[in-house]
Amino acid sequence: MAPYVVLSVLVLSLTPLFLPPTDAIVRGERVRKRGMFPFAVSLQLADANWTHFCGGTHLGEGWILTAAHCILPLRKGNLTQMVAVIGGASLDDSTVERLPIVETHLLDSYNPVTMVGDIALLRAALPTTPSSKPESDPRSMLRLPNDTYRAAANGELCYIFGYGSGSYDGPISRTLHYGTVLALELDRCIGMMGAVVAPPTDSGMFCAIGRSDACKGDSGGGYVCQRPPSTQFVLRGVISYGVGCGAPGTPGVYTDVAYYLRHFPIGPTV
Repeated sequence: MAPYVVLSVLVLSLTPLFLPPTDAIVRGERVRKRGMFPFAVSLQLADANWTHFCGGTHLGEGWILTAAHCILPLRKGNLTQMVAVIGGASLDDSTVERLPIVETHLLDSYNPVTMVGDIALLRAALPTTPSSKPESDPRSMLRLPNDTYRAAANGELCYIFGYGSGSYDGPISRTLHYGTVLALELDRCIGMMGAVVAPPTDSGMFCAIGRSDACKGDSGGGYVCQRPPSTQFVLRGVISYGVGCGAPGTPGVYTDVAYYLRHFPIGPTV
């Protein structure tokens, strides 16, 4: 996973690379039904091409959770530089509603070098006409983790989704893709990535690995899990960083949503 506005780890350096957008979840599946991930968000630059640069997850009422590294450069300028498309639609769909971003919230403790605290809360201005609003309320299919379902569990099957590249040098995907990954215990992650690249202990970050991986353009997207028999997703993580895209034996790193819930007053929102 890496930028888009996105980030990559190169030569053991945790440096966000704000490169031209380039794909789809590596070795992922195309979302065939639009309602599969109705909370999926495409964050786009308000330029002539509506350039996709990062993903996000719609929590309801216009609130979007994403990665801090996605919006930090834009936040220093004018919020009119970015818009959100909610619902997992094709980026080529001429009927999609592009929603202006009216609020951004980052943690003061966010460290762009270590990526600790790589989480941000945005609010998009929803349309006032019912026909233009997102097709369904994400809260019927998505919830935040609670006290009985918090930390990322080793061996748990979860999904990542996004419009990112299918390869490091590939183009941004015009359709939403998804893949499955498994959360890892931190000691295994350190053994696979090395202590310099893996997230620090008790940092609010966790690792996950699978046949699929996030890539450029996927940062900020959600890591969601289902615990049978419930069909409701739990938002467990935010795509943060990785080493390249889909490298064998290399996990990706995610921000643990439950760890940072206390920093955001969003509990009553979802």
